[in-house]
Amino acid sequence: MDMEYNVPQTETACGGDSVPILTQKTPFLSSNREKIAALIIYLAAWCYLGRWPEGLAVFCALFVAAGELLYWDVRRSGESLVWLGCLVVICLSNSLGRGQVWGEYYGLFLHLFGVYWLLCRSGRLSMGESSTLLLLDALLGFVVIPFKHFFLRIRTVWYALTHLCRSKRKKTQPESVLALVLALIAALALLVGAGSLLMRADEGFFQLFSGFFSRFSLHLSADVCMRLLLSLPVGAYVFGLVAGAGREAQDKLRARGDSVRAAIARLRHVPNAVWTAVLTVFLTLYVLFFCVQGSYLFGAFHRQLPEGFTVAAYARQGFFELCGVMALNFALLWLVTRTGNRPARETRAVCALCTALLAASMLFAVVACSKLILYISCFGFTPKRLQSTWLVCVLFFGCAASGYSLLTGRKSFRAWMIFGAVTLALLSVY
Repeated sequence: MDMEYNVPQTETACGGDSVPILTQKTPFLSSNREKIAALIIYLAAWCYLGRWPEGLAVFCALFVAAGELLYWDVRRSGESLVWLGCLVVICLSNSLGRGQVWGEYYGLFLHLFGVYWLLCRSGRLSMGESSTLLLLDALLGFVVIPFKHFFLRIRTVWYALTHLCRSKRKKTQPESVLALVLALIAALALLVGAGSLLMRADEGFFQLFSGFFSRFSLHLSADVCMRLLLSLPVGAYVFGLVAGAGREAQDKLRARGDSVRAAIARLRHVPNAVWTAVLTVFLTLYVLFFCVQGSYLFGAFHRQLPEGFTVAAYARQGFFELCGVMALNFALLWLVTRTGNRPARETRAVCALCTALLAASMLFAVVACSKLILYISCFGFTPKRLQSTWLVCVLFFGCAASGYSLLTGRKSFRAWMIFGAVTLALLSVY
């Protein structure tokens, strides 16, 4: 006898099926699109672990296909197209052998762009779009969602096998499913055996069907077995991300993002007078640094090297240290704007000092970039020099975007992210 439930409410699962919300036990349901996506991910995981050059490209294509299949009825934002474009550019550059700039980092970038595109395409970002909660979105995309739904593919496949009939009330018994699978495997094995015997019995039959029956012969090796075993957890993780994201309620994700922002807002206890003093000390240090090292730092602008320096030594000396100072300035700016007892824009002294801090950071970026330009003009481009140029340009753009947000109160973090992602992808074409 079926258990009766008194709550007839429903919610929409990934793929469009209506899933009952029950007080005692919620039966598992899977949409047709989830079933198709589960089969796609099996092949995608196999390609992901392949050693052939196009394997990663095929995996990305199948990953995108599964995502589009599951979320074709979700409104496609313009931002999701940007992340998809970056993913496609990097994937094609790597497949076509254009990966000279980023080298071993291509795999990392493909994972980052792929996961972030999926969250954006499914509408599962914490704030509905790229925001300062980037770390929370990364935690959700790489850890929480895929591992929470790690066994979703097994449940989906089992549901498909046990509900072969159109009527959802008529469920196929597990014993029948197991018997059907074993019977088909046995029949295929008998067919291959019969064909092999017939090919041995007649030379003409062998010439006619040898190619057909050889496709069914198993050539197992240690590598193939290991790849098959590893593809199972890899596929479970990928399907847990792709389909599991659709089973996460958007309002709960938004509420989680709002709670994190509220927790950060509760950090506002430091008097702005304290931050005014701290910022003054930092800016005084930077002014002294520019005064003492001005001739050394700005030598690249008029192509004059300090005594005892070569172009290569001058370009490398202090470059990453200046980038590190800019990163520290971003951290200081975050502390000032998030922990001050009043917003920075409401205190003129703090706002002016934060703007001056960003201006000093932009000057550091210009100095570092001038060194690189001098180096490149003398010795040409190399992957390392292009990477360094990209880094300093992203930092400069970040300073400009932060200054814009500080002075106007408008959001600019998403523009900074898109700028960094697009330029990174375009640089991979080199």
